[in-house]
Amino acid sequence: MSVPASLRYVFYHCKTKEDTLDKVSLINRELYYRKSCEKIRKFVAYGIKYVECYAKDIDLWVHFATKVANVEEFFLGIMPGDQKYEFPRFAHKNARLRNLTLRHCQLNPCGSFHWSSLVSLSIGLVELTDGVMETVLSGCPNLECLELFAFWGIQHLEISSVKLRKLTIESYFGRNHDPWLEILAPYIQCLQLKGFCRAVIRIRQRNVASLVTAVLHLHIVFEDEKRNLENQYSYLKELLHSVAHAENLELSPWCIKFMSILELKGWQFPPSTRKFLRLGATLDRLEFPGICSFLQSSSDVETLVIYGSGYNRISHELLSKYTMRMNKEGSLRRIIVTAHFYI
Repeated sequence: MSVPASLRYVFYHCKTKEDTLDKVSLINRELYYRKSCEKIRKFVAYGIKYVECYAKDIDLWVHFATKVANVEEFFLGIMPGDQKYEFPRFAHKNARLRNLTLRHCQLNPCGSFHWSSLVSLSIGLVELTDGVMETVLSGCPNLECLELFAFWGIQHLEISSVKLRKLTIESYFGRNHDPWLEILAPYIQCLQLKGFCRAVIRIRQRNVASLVTAVLHLHIVFEDEKRNLENQYSYLKELLHSVAHAENLELSPWCIKFMSILELKGWQFPPSTRKFLRLGATLDRLEFPGICSFLQSSSDVETLVIYGSGYNRISHELLSKYTMRMNKEGSLRRIIVTAHFYI
């Protein structure tokens, strides 16, 4: 039997329980015949909806990936359901894994972790605690990239490793007992805040002092958006202050929308020395006050990228007029507009 570079098992087409059982049996048989293989680099199992009767089967896949094949990349994606799959303790120690992605896998709060070669870790669709994250991070001395996706429970994330340089937070589902998520990561160079977030992600400039690139592609969702408009203004101001020292900045349409409102209220954007600026906007006339005011606070920008929809001749003329002035007065060298053009 030839040895593949990777094994990939996806459950998208399993419409019934019988389909799933057949797929599980097929995987188990194949892994039995591949147990002597030594060159499998990647293992992916994704899309199975977990019920307790599959626990031993999934444990078998985890054991094969981490103890038999000793893969470098492991992706275990379980679809959310009423029951939780607990990632087995025997997989908490591994010296070969470099990239690990877990979805809807509960991590045991009482266990320790020793993933000495891990450089990239992604955890999602799960409840986390401060203690679990602290234990996981302490067991990953060579981690460079951390992604937390669609999660809740954690309130304080502290990253003290000088090697961990990229942090991605996507879709933080804060619950009633999660007032906010505070991040303390003085050595990270790239911070990405993305997706719909139902609670505030709090960062301070001193807590991300080494930041080079900040990507704010988030949309904060409060329970009553109209009643909490002032909270959204306040939070955006806090975010912009926190990342004002970043050399590269990317902003989502949600940020642009409230930037224009802040400008009309008379708020002055904090000055910065950023070199690269990427803005997501509809580019209608109501957004230009915020965009132009923000560009005034970014006099050192060399590259400006604007993407979105609703780009028309009026917005083109307004943008050209202002950026032409920036070209003469500042350091702007390149403008890139990637938008649908409407006459």
